[in-house]
Amino acid sequence: MAGLDDYQFFSTLREKDNPFWQKTADDKEQPTDTMEHFRRPTEFPENLLNPAKASPNPPPPKPQTPKINELEIQKVQDVQMEKYGELSINIVSLCAQNLLSHPFIVVRRQCQVDINSYRYHILPITLVPALIHIQSFQGFSAFWKGLGSVLTVRGMTLGVEDCLSKFTPWPKEISPHSSLKTIGQHLLLKCSALALVTPFYSASLVETVQSEIASEKPGVLDVFKEGLTRLLSFTQPQTGRMLPVWLLIVPTVTHGVLQYIIGNAVSTLTSQVLRRYHRQDQHKQGAVSKDNGSFLDASVRLQSAFVGHMAADVILYPLETILHRLHMQGTRTIIDSLDVGYEVKPILTRYEGFFDCLNTTLQDEGIFGLFKGFGALCIQYALYGAVLKFAQVIIQEVTLALVPPKPKPKVQEEHIPLPPEQGQ
Repeated sequence: MAGLDDYQFFSTLREKDNPFWQKTADDKEQPTDTMEHFRRPTEFPENLLNPAKASPNPPPPKPQTPKINELEIQKVQDVQMEKYGELSINIVSLCAQNLLSHPFIVVRRQCQVDINSYRYHILPITLVPALIHIQSFQGFSAFWKGLGSVLTVRGMTLGVEDCLSKFTPWPKEISPHSSLKTIGQHLLLKCSALALVTPFYSASLVETVQSEIASEKPGVLDVFKEGLTRLLSFTQPQTGRMLPVWLLIVPTVTHGVLQYIIGNAVSTLTSQVLRRYHRQDQHKQGAVSKDNGSFLDASVRLQSAFVGHMAADVILYPLETILHRLHMQGTRTIIDSLDVGYEVKPILTRYEGFFDCLNTTLQDEGIFGLFKGFGALCIQYALYGAVLKFAQVIIQEVTLALVPPKPKPKVQEEHIPLPPEQGQ
């Protein structure tokens, strides 16, 4: 194509009958810039030689996409799986603490308030025949009675604490570095919330121990109705044997605060021991990590809380027995007898207060009368711990299976140069 263009260029000059370096009259009428008029097609355009002249505002350069490191992606995936594992084990612990443990709480409370029983059920094995008989006559619903009221009272306690913390300078949460004044205000918040919820706790206790075959099923709002009734009759109860609320507040608040203090103290100590154990295990393996991971932290926290709750319930079990008997007095409640499992009996007591109930129990039933139904507590925490451990193992295995294994770093082998041969 370049040769054809040149031929047309020179043929035009030949028709004009003039050498190409001389100007004709036609050429004088053309613009003075002859190079622009007789530009050869084969010449490279000037705007391509200098792009800055062609476009005064050049387009901005395209942003470069940052290269994503595979190690960073793997780290983000590991963190997400750790969070999923932490959330899963928290849900399992919450369900086991509030739902799985409730049947054994019902059995335990029935044993505690039954003053005429000849079987104390301190060992778990003695409860098995009675539980089988109750299940055959009343079904499994007999072990889940009062669940709604128990959860309602727990929610009310948390709600009252939250409201008091907003309208008072009392802190809702404390840390190990808090001052004595802050800790005292926090305990005062706990005491106030427990005192306000005491009448509703009495109503919830009645719903968990009364027999379903000898009593009417309570409604959803009955716990509020009965609680408000006892709260309004603060000093003078409706019946002669029912204790006034002000006599129940002191032992109820004392039990709740001691349970909170003992549980937190044992939980903190257990957490330190478990973390030290994990740290020593890492030292033995030769790989000490700065960050233990959210899943491991959640496991340690839940195990510590489990041990703390168990220690508090075991230590305060006699106090809980006395407290429940005081709350049940004068309520005209009929309970299931756990001696055989197919009888009912009323609760008839006449206590004057906490120390009168304690002395009467020791005289009539002995020291083991304070531990009636302790076998149900053993079954409760044995099953709770087994479910928690099983769920922890399953969730950990699933988490490890979903996360791809980390590639091992390649180690470059060192090549030792051969010594020069002698005699060359």
